[in-house]
Amino acid sequence: MYNSYMYDNERVSFPRVGEIILYTVNRGDNVYRLAKTFNSDVEWIKAMNQLNDEALIDVNQQLLIPMLYQQQKPQTYQRQSYDLYF
Repeated sequence: MYNSYMYDNERVSFPRVGEIILYTVNRGDNVYRLAKTFNSDVEWIKAMNQLNDEALIDVNQQLLIPMLYQQQKPQTYQRQSYDLYF
C-alpha cells in the first residue's frame, strides 16, 4: 500500500470520480477485488474491457477501470459530554 508520508518530494494525486485507470493485472487479482479496490463496479469493468460473463482475466493483461464512487474518508470520533474516561 502506498504511504504518502514516505515520499516527501513526490506529489500524490488520487483518482477522482469519472476518471479511468489503466491497470495491469497481477497474480491473484480478480474483477471483484479490483472493483472494490478502485471504488468501481464489476459490470462496468466487464463492459469496458469486453469480458465475458465469467470475467476471466490473465496476468499482465491491461484493464480499463472507471472510478464510479467517491472514496470515503474515515470520520474521526466526536467526543460526547457523557463519555467516561478512565
